[in-house]
Amino acid sequence: MRLTFIGSGSAFATIPGNFQSNMLFETADPETGEIRRLLFDCGSDVRWGLAALGLGHADVDAVFVSHLHADHVGGLEWLGLKTYFVDQGRRVPLFVPEPLRRPLWENCLKAGMELLDFGLADLDQLFDVKEVPIEESFTWMGARFHIVPLVHLRGGAYLMWSYGVFLDTEAGGVLLTSDCRFEPDRLEPWYEKSAVIFQDCETLPTPTGAHAHFLELSTLPPEVRARMWLYHINCTARPDVEGAGFLGIVEAGQSFDLGTVR
Repeated sequence: MRLTFIGSGSAFATIPGNFQSNMLFETADPETGEIRRLLFDCGSDVRWGLAALGLGHADVDAVFVSHLHADHVGGLEWLGLKTYFVDQGRRVPLFVPEPLRRPLWENCLKAGMELLDFGLADLDQLFDVKEVPIEESFTWMGARFHIVPLVHLRGGAYLMWSYGVFLDTEAGGVLLTSDCRFEPDRLEPWYEKSAVIFQDCETLPTPTGAHAHFLELSTLPPEVRARMWLYHINCTARPDVEGAGFLGIVEAGQSFDLGTVR
């Protein structure tokens, strides 16, 4: 299994050559040996990010949705309509955490995708929807992806959840957080069993509370920081992450060999 970052920027990223934080899991099809790609989030600039890697809509074999912000789902209209009209109705498998399924269609996609040549469509006519119960897992190409529910936003009594993934590999656990606040108590059990951590991180001068901030992450134990890559970086001066004990900041197009996923 290989993990490639299409981009490592924030929702508002404008750094030339970087894109919003969407990723590709790539592996060989157990039956055919062909390379298959699972897109982790499909944000607003994903078509440009894929093009920078020499890829397009036809190279996306499945999608996982972590949460409903536009930098993570804003490209689904492009992907769904492109496959419908160009690929003769091919429906890309869409892994959606159960609480997100209805609002993904009703609040994010319906206005631009409902009316098609035959009449009114729904999400199932455009994607092969696969609901995933939270705190469980889904399997793709023989690899099991465990869902990691994390809090992205707190607004009074309301929470916005985002869903990361954890993979158990022969080399150890791999955690990809998705967008999340700094809540070490919630993340500590996942940190403990991860050999490599890909952690959402903001670098704005003042923490927003929507993402784990670099200054907050710098308070984690040294043994955790030593296994952590940072991504979702803002268009600001970059801190000295290696000097703070982290592995580094992920660059757009950077790939990681995760080994065999169990």
